[in-house]
Amino acid sequence: MERYPLVKRGYDPVAVDSDIETLENVIKSYKDKDNAIKNAIISAQVAADNMIKNAKMQADEYKAQIVRELDNVRREVARERTKIQEFQDIYATLILKHLKPLDKEEVSELHSRLNEIDRLIDHLMETDTALNRTSGIVANDDEDSK
Repeated sequence: MERYPLVKRGYDPVAVDSDIETLENVIKSYKDKDNAIKNAIISAQVAADNMIKNAKMQADEYKAQIVRELDNVRREVARERTKIQEFQDIYATLILKHLKPLDKEEVSELHSRLNEIDRLIDHLMETDTALNRTSGIVANDDEDSK
């Protein structure tokens, strides 16, 4: 650095040089701090960019995983829909097979058979009552003969 020319009645050159050296050290210190701040800002920007990049990558992975899971759910829903349709078809077939309309003649025939069964039961009951009476008489006769 250039020194000031010496003149009479001026400041003490040694004191001026000392102040200039001190100021140069302060300026150098500020330049060093400025460089450190710039480096810190660059590092922070790089770190922020990396965090954003990593967050985007992770978000993409989550999104891909969710899409896969949703596809699985969609396939499961389709399988269940197919099962329901198959059940509905089987059920409809069973209903049509077993729930045909009753024919009036068939119903009339069923009533006739039921009436016939009632008559047979009445006949059996009458026969059984007659047998019991007969048995009772025979049983009473057997007791009397003893």
